[in-house]
Amino acid sequence: MSAGLDPQTLEQTRLLLRRDLKLGADIPLPEDMPFFGGDIDLDSLDLLLLVTSIERQFGVRIPNESVGGQVFRDIRSLVSYIQEHQGDSPAQAAAAVTAQEDWLTRLPHGPEFRFVSSVAELRLGEMARGTWSLTGREPFFAAHFPGNPIVPGVLIAEALAQISGLAGGPGGSSEGKIAKIELHFEEPARPPVDIGLRANVVGKFGTLQQCDVVAQVGTKVLARGSITLQRGEAK
Repeated sequence: MSAGLDPQTLEQTRLLLRRDLKLGADIPLPEDMPFFGGDIDLDSLDLLLLVTSIERQFGVRIPNESVGGQVFRDIRSLVSYIQEHQGDSPAQAAAAVTAQEDWLTRLPHGPEFRFVSSVAELRLGEMARGTWSLTGREPFFAAHFPGNPIVPGVLIAEALAQISGLAGGPGGSSEGKIAKIELHFEEPARPPVDIGLRANVVGKFGTLQQCDVVAQVGTKVLARGSITLQRGEAK
């Protein structure tokens, strides 16, 4: 092991790499293994997932401009960066929602395809919380389990994607395409019902934004997981 690298930090980093990149225990991860052009060769989604995990695990902040530079040259450079910045907690710029502004108009969809009825809280670039209210008279219920209507899971997923888009970032742009979605559905919902929606921004890399999301009715969780959006062009 190179001088100056903490064995515990190195081992924890390797564990994160194996978990997030789905690398088998038999695959060697030497300190000089490059992240690009070698056996790993990360893509944008891999990087976003890995950066998010590292920031959570070690309490570091990895700026976008650092990701493609020396920080991710190889495993050694990544561990060195973690050791130098562990415990950093820079202030995050966030803007609170104002009651006078109709944030729903920022969604790129028309009213007929909006699955967020109201926004209760919004901190741009950080989180959004809202509600999807259903009466049971919506057209899709007529053919979705007729006589025993259930809110379609695919629409709950779309609602969570929309609240994630509203969480946005500086400027509040809500436009974005779903790049990756991982949801676990736990309970069904039947109308009439008010579904609470929440999205917390946990990672950003280039044009990608990852959110932890949850949909629930009262304290009953309907679905939870993560949604990654591809948002416009990188500045």
